Amino acid sequence: MCISAIKQWKRILTPKTCYDTMKLDMMVERSNPIHYKIVRFSKPKFCLHAKELYMFHCIKAELFDSKNWRWKLLDEVKLLREESLHRITKVSMNSSLHWLTWMRNLFAFDVKKKSYCLFPLPPPVFESNNSKDIELVEYKKNVIMTCIDKKNNFMEVWIMEDYNGK
Repeated sequence: MCISAIKQWKRILTPKTCYDTMKLDMMVERSNPIHYKIVRFSKPKFCLHAKELYMFHCIKAELFDSKNWRWKLLDEVKLLREESLHRITKVSMNSSLHWLTWMRNLFAFDVKKKSYCLFPLPPPVFESNNSKDIELVEYKKNVIMTCIDKKNNFMEVWIMEDYNGK
């Protein structure tokens, strides 16, 4: 970990696991003094229950907290078999990290509650998404989704107005 403004370095131990890292993201909770959390998602070799292996995409979740300088293994994240997190589209807001999924949902992982949920995207977005580039951004404490249609040369902007109501 490097805090470049004050030129401090501190090594964070990688959790001891034989799983491949899928996502690794950080959320700063406070800047002075610095307090942050790192979420690591990795792919296990199998789900805990054999039946779930065919229905769900199971993901190991670990959380690093800079207060106690430790990794904690959390409950497994279970997504439908077709779902997985998009590699680029992450937004940090409301104590949660947000990603689009490949099935055009919004995945939110709350680092304080150590829980997750899926939000469906608005129907007009996923009904004709073949030619749209979809991105997430944060603007004025709202999750914003931009949909750029290069083929038809236009852009849509969607704002999540009621975060708690999904």
